[in-house]
Amino acid sequence: MSGARRVGKVKVKKKCCRSTPRCKRCPVVVLLKAREKAAKKAAKQERKDEREVGRPGKIGKIGKVGKVAKKDRKTAV
Repeated sequence: MSGARRVGKVKVKKKCCRSTPRCKRCPVVVLLKAREKAAKKAAKQERKDEREVGRPGKIGKIGKVGKVAKKDRKTAV
């Protein structure tokens, strides 16, 4: 890492000072939070994609094609 950089509102330090507890500007804390945030974002996108696949009426998505409602099946027989 060359110099300090900004992640959000926090200016990240070059090196960790190894204090206990770690300060909010520590690169270790910032990188762990960034990794956690990216994982949450990916999981949210995956859930969103799963929901869109099952919706009927969406163009290009798998829907209820060829299925008959339960009440219609009873009356047809």
